[in-house]
Amino acid sequence: MTLTASKNPPACFPDDLFSVSSPDNTDRIWWVIQTKSRQEKALAWDLAGRRIKYFLPLVSKPQKCQGRMRASIVPLFNGYLFVKGSLDDRQNTLRTGRVAQIMKVEDQAGLLNELHNIANAAAQNITMELCDFVKRGQRVQIIDGPLKGLEGIVQKQKNRTRLVLTVDAIRQAAAVEIALDQALPI
Repeated sequence: MTLTASKNPPACFPDDLFSVSSPDNTDRIWWVIQTKSRQEKALAWDLAGRRIKYFLPLVSKPQKCQGRMRASIVPLFNGYLFVKGSLDDRQNTLRTGRVAQIMKVEDQAGLLNELHNIANAAAQNITMELCDFVKRGQRVQIIDGPLKGLEGIVQKQKNRTRLVLTVDAIRQAAAVEIALDQALPI
């Protein structure tokens, strides 16, 4: 079954998952879900149907199909989805048959901050791509422009300056291009 853009699951369910005013139950924590091969979107649909909160960052990726270029909507982090739920939600997620592994997150606040950064960058409809996970480098906060408030690590590559947004729990990172004058060292 081929999914068109209109058939893709929402990247964030519910839409207000990262809202400051969103009520938060203390029995609900973040879990990192490693999916079976190519099951990220199907799992997102299953979770939405079960009313389980999740975050699946999606990006548009140009692909060549039958000699023509077209944009495909694909998960930013291949094989991963993030769930916020109770132990019952964890069990219901396992019962979908689409999960390879569920990882507990020790640093809940850290993961929430990282996912919030990814969600904010994705909401700006700018190009975001995977990059090498970096641990060393200058940590900055964006002080101007559409990414204002995001924190990440500056990486220079050829003639490009990028803000690397890391997700420590899965040791992966995404990068967006920035103007260096929009960043302030932390």
